[in-house]
Amino acid sequence: MKKKIILGLSAYLVLFLFMGLYIVYAIHVGTSSLNDLIRLHQVEILREQFLIQIKRVQSDISLQHTQHSRRPDIVLGDVRGIEGVIDVCFRCHHSGGVQSGIDELRESTNRYKAAVSRVMALHASSVAHTNEEDTAFRAGEVLIENVQGMVALTNAKLNTKTEKVLGDITRSKSVLYALLALGPLLSLGLATVFIRGFTNPVNRLLEATRRLKSGDLDHKVEGLKGEFGELASSFNEMSDAIREQMRRMREGERTLENANRELKLAQEQMVRAETMAALGTLSSGISHELSTPLSVIVNMTQLMKQEVKDDPALLKDMEVVEYEANQAIKVTRSLLGFARATKSSKERVDVNRVLEDLFKILEFQPASKSVKLEKRLAPDLRPILANSGQIRQVFLNIILNALQAMPEGGELHISTGRSISHDKEGVEVTIRDTGVGIPKKDIADIFQPFYTTKEEGTGLGLAISFGILKEHNGDIDVESDVGRGSTFRIFLPEGAPTGTDT
Repeated sequence: MKKKIILGLSAYLVLFLFMGLYIVYAIHVGTSSLNDLIRLHQVEILREQFLIQIKRVQSDISLQHTQHSRRPDIVLGDVRGIEGVIDVCFRCHHSGGVQSGIDELRESTNRYKAAVSRVMALHASSVAHTNEEDTAFRAGEVLIENVQGMVALTNAKLNTKTEKVLGDITRSKSVLYALLALGPLLSLGLATVFIRGFTNPVNRLLEATRRLKSGDLDHKVEGLKGEFGELASSFNEMSDAIREQMRRMREGERTLENANRELKLAQEQMVRAETMAALGTLSSGISHELSTPLSVIVNMTQLMKQEVKDDPALLKDMEVVEYEANQAIKVTRSLLGFARATKSSKERVDVNRVLEDLFKILEFQPASKSVKLEKRLAPDLRPILANSGQIRQVFLNIILNALQAMPEGGELHISTGRSISHDKEGVEVTIRDTGVGIPKKDIADIFQPFYTTKEEGTGLGLAISFGILKEHNGDIDVESDVGRGSTFRIFLPEGAPTGTDT
């Protein structure tokens, strides 16, 4: 841009210098032409005076013998005036042809002067006087003709010269007017070019800055040259640097979010594992301590029912005691199963076959009569190393919960397929129902022991299932929407779990 400004100003300066020189030249030429024209007019005036002087002397010669004649000294003074005009013409510079004519005119003038002098010197009545007078008059007539010829020639040249000078002056005036009009137009054009040269790049950079401010880091400034091109290049580099920093920040945020998520998950799993271990120990002790007394209570209640069968009120009370004791035995057995969930042997298990066996059993469940079962089992599943009974228990718990979540009927979708979780290949089983769903705030607690929303549930089914999956190095994920159903995704690795018996 700096070079363009310098070149533009230089061109502008050269143009105005040319205009100034032309104006000076036009003034000089016009002045010279006018001066020449004035000198020609002065010469014309001198020649007119010369012709008048000659005619006056001729008149004096003609009036020599009349009462109107003038004195000889006056006539001789007019003759000297003629000679003075010729001297003035000689003092000017002329071309060769003009100078030759003036020389001839001067010789004719000298002869005329001599003839007039002789006329003035002779007696007026003599014959010689008459002859000299006639000679002088004829010489004067010849001189008059010569002067008139020169005057006519000079007038023609003067008219031509005058027309040429006036034409030159008119053309110079037109050129000057054009230059004077062109100067502001060129100034306006040059100013417009400079202003656009500044404002267009500045506006593009300003627009790029606004887009960068709005978050458009992919916008580039292209097509600028010179200093603005360097500025645009710096702007693009800055935009790239900001975009790279933003990308790194986003990657760092994602990494931090993943780390926080994994840490939170690890903490939850650790707390859940510790809770399960503690509850397992506690449950084992409680089951052993309560199983025998509860069995005694049930047996004694059954004996007493035989003795009080004639008393309906007491028989009903005994039945309530028996029912509640059986419920307590059911809880203690669940506790015992929960306590022993981490002790199992592993074998090669076909997940599809386990599910097919469950489907046959579900056909006899009353709750499944109003539920439409949709199954999509992948035929190319590899066997997994697991405890078949425990895996069956996990699937059964989740399927029964799904059936209970659809008391008015619905759809149960069960599918299997290969999957990868945490860089481990395995089998993924998806169980999706269209039941009542689970509130978002309760999803994190459904695998906790004794957590249940069912009136007759013990809250140990999902907790036991979660423990079994962790023993098999598996995982379970839940998605649910209240009123639209829940989806359980179970992952079981194909390889042998670490720290297990085979």
